[in-house]
Amino acid sequence: MANAGELLDQWVNTFNEEKWEEGERLFAPNGVSEEIGTGRTFGVKEGTQVSKDWRAAFPDARGTIENRVVAGNQAVGEVIWTGTNRGSMNGMPPTNKSVRVRAAVVLTEEAGKIVKVRHYIDVAGMLTQLGVMPPPPGR
Repeated sequence: MANAGELLDQWVNTFNEEKWEEGERLFAPNGVSEEIGTGRTFGVKEGTQVSKDWRAAFPDARGTIENRVVAGNQAVGEVIWTGTNRGSMNGMPPTNKSVRVRAAVVLTEEAGKIVKVRHYIDVAGMLTQLGVMPPPPGR
């Protein structure tokens, strides 16, 4: 049975390796994901489609966990997502620009399965890097 820290590693790796079914098996049947930067909340199957949509927009996308804290049934990780926007994203045409996007992930585990993931992804920073949003003043 996996602990929260192991599940965090597996959650990132199943995305990196496009192991969608394996990723679904990490979750409890009632597992929920919240993508804080986009305002979306979804169940397990929807989460797979969301991951596939990100992959279509950034075919070379990769997550790297830079730091983590594990306590009890929770893990928190700082994740750096990198990739090049070569596909459409929410109707926006590809920019062919590369991004390096910071995120924090809070994962809660019960009985060796993920019951909740909160993914705090810096969407504004990503859109700025893609050139579709101006940088904040003073940058």
